[in-house]
Amino acid sequence: MSRHGRKFSVHTQGGDEDPEFQVAPMVDVLLVLLMFFTATTTTEIKSQMADLTLPEAQDAKDREKGEGQFTVNINKMGGLEAQGRTGLEEAALSKLIKEDYSQVKKLNPNAIYRVLIRADKDLGWEKTKVVLKASAAAGVANVVFATTKGGKG
Repeated sequence: MSRHGRKFSVHTQGGDEDPEFQVAPMVDVLLVLLMFFTATTTTEIKSQMADLTLPEAQDAKDREKGEGQFTVNINKMGGLEAQGRTGLEEAALSKLIKEDYSQVKKLNPNAIYRVLIRADKDLGWEKTKVVLKASAAAGVANVVFATTKGGKG
């Protein structure tokens, strides 16, 4: 057989060897997964505040993940925080809620949209009323409060 015929031969010399495991593609996949989990964890941590103590409620329900949820944090000093912005007032908060609400409804008209208020348990109602007024001005009636399970009922 000519040299040209051996080039396209199916059989190779030393065919009893095991195929080698390719490490480089596995490293690429692991790095992509690491970046994904880092990005999602960072986003979730930013929406919650470490110095915030939520009120307790005896009949608290587990958190539901909704398609359209706008989270407003009210810290111990009464400062309003939403979407990475701090020191918000009622008009600015209402504008943010309205913009987010319209974006969610544009993508999915049947989406259930709500405003989640995460307020410190030692805080009075004054700042909570500001968030309720801003939600109403934006046209959102579905407002929920974040609590922890417990309480004396």
